Amino acid sequence: MHPGPLVVSFVGSSGVGKTTVIEQLIPLVAAAGLRVGTVKHASHGHDIDKVGSDSWRHRRAGAEAVLLAGASGAVLFLTPADPPSTQTPAHHTSSGDVPLDRIADLVAVHLADLDVVLAEGYAPLHDLLILVERAEVPPKAEAVPGEAWLTISDSPDGSDEYGFDQLGSVTARIVTRVTALRGHSAEL
Repeated sequence: MHPGPLVVSFVGSSGVGKTTVIEQLIPLVAAAGLRVGTVKHASHGHDIDKVGSDSWRHRRAGAEAVLLAGASGAVLFLTPADPPSTQTPAHHTSSGDVPLDRIADLVAVHLADLDVVLAEGYAPLHDLLILVERAEVPPKAEAVPGEAWLTISDSPDGSDEYGFDQLGSVTARIVTRVTALRGHSAEL
């Protein structure tokens, strides 16, 4: 039985590069043999997979599934074997405000067969939390919920801090964690 995906949430202020980091990690994680999907918080409404939008960028990078959720509901894009262009959504749910537990339910039901889900903008929805920072972008006023597993920064200065040019090392850490979880679930 598949244990479900490892949910890795990326948090940080607007403009630090969370979408770009996820977009660059998707093909690296997929190349490591893992099935990857994404969850994107749509605080300003849905930009239904428009060319250049964050969800379009995630899909084009190789995510097999993208869950875009916000106050007006949620949209789940399931990517076919061929890279997406401007396909229409495969599943749509609109239920007013989408609470965090509903997003977790959508991940558990619709993304359960994936190995990794990279979540952007849903700090409470995570198994691992990655903080993304840039010196020129002020940090968010609200505190990060829980301790960051690692940090991606333009000035890394520790063993759990990586530069934006070290995403291969971040990928290796994610792959190691998934492999460890699979080994543990096989023992159960």
